[in-house]
Amino acid sequence: PVEAFLRSAKTSFIRLQAANDRKDLNDIREYTTPEMFAEISMQLQERDNTPQKTDVIAVNTVLLEVVTENDLAIASVRLSGELCENGAPAEHFDEIWHVQKNLKDDKAVWLMAGIQQL
Repeated sequence: PVEAFLRSAKTSFIRLQAANDRKDLNDIREYTTPEMFAEISMQLQERDNTPQKTDVIAVNTVLLEVVTENDLAIASVRLSGELCENGAPAEHFDEIWHVQKNLKDDKAVWLMAGIQQL
């Protein structure tokens, strides 16, 4: 069902923000494709060691589309809302997450494959 999928997308968004703040590569690896993980790892290595704290104030999710390519289901989810970083004033965010799942593997979870800023 779409509601459960969107709830899970929201939870993943919040969890990935927290993992990003902590530079927790193990947690990030669980939620991303190998290509996306490599990209995020690189960004984290380039970041200095200033502590970062992101508070997610509100997240809205809309399922834009789901397509199947070979054995992959690929979904596009629009995430928008407000977050504040390091106690700064709240900022609006609006992005599309592309997530994918291996349909041949019963234990497969949705993995983030790309982020598109709007």
